Amino acid sequence: MYKPMFERDLLYPTGNLPEPGSVHIAVLNPDVLGKLPILITPKTIHNPLEYTNVLIDIIQADIFDRIRINIKEQGIFFFKVGENECVKLVYENGKQVAEKCQSII
Repeated sequence: MYKPMFERDLLYPTGNLPEPGSVHIAVLNPDVLGKLPILITPKTIHNPLEYTNVLIDIIQADIFDRIRINIKEQGIFFFKVGENECVKLVYENGKQVAEKCQSII
């Protein structure tokens, strides 16, 4: 199991004003390379993978701008898609690279 050092629920736009999306964000302890694992768990029926750019921009502005961390350079995003499945997303040379994984870390 993981132990988050910071948690927060966030709303994000879905294109349908009366139905915003909601996710739970858990920032975990840095890995050995100093990267911050961020677990994103949906709280509504919306698929957060369809809104990755919007979500990451909100996470950057709402959480990481305050501590001057560029989360696209220092973050590893884990989008929970099933009970024991997730999609790992990182930025390499400014582009998103995603792969399925079985565990969070």
